[in-house]
Formats: sequence, C-alpha cells, structure tokens
Amino acid sequence: MYSERILVFGVKLKGRLDTLFLEGALDYVKHHEENLALEILCDHICEYDVFLSGEEFDEVRLLIVDMGLDMNTAPFKYLEGMVRR
Repeated sequence: MYSERILVFGVKLKGRLDTLFLEGALDYVKHHEENLALEILCDHICEYDVFLSGEEFDEVRLLIVDMGLDMNTAPFKYLEGMVRR
C-alpha cells in the first residue's frame, strides 16, 4: 500500500545517497517490507548527511505517520535536523 510512495521518495534521493545504500533500502519494498525499507532509508539519510528540502521532509513525515510509525523514535526523530529550508 505504501510501496509506491516509498519508491517515489527514494528516487528523489538519487545522486545524494550512495546508489548501493539507496537500492539496498528500496529492495525491501520488493519483499513487502515497507516499514523496514523506510526505516533503513531514513537511517541512511541521517547517517550519511543527506539533506532534505522542506518539501521532502513533509513528504517523508506524512508517510511515516500514515504508516503508523512513531516520528519520535530513531531514526525518524533525527530527520528534521537534515532539513535545509
């Protein structure tokens, strides 16, 4: 249900996140592990200093909430610090 939204968000990170890490995280979507895919993707964003636009942050925040994940837990709680407005 959230697979397409995760993939669309991931495409926006091409060129900013190492291809191997990006493809590795998004590969979990193919195996119906959307929560894990998003968690790993967000972890990579924070760990490798991939800065997000305000629009990208809003998109991923809404996705996190829609998926029923807790924005106040790691790695999601660190995403706001990656925003460059």
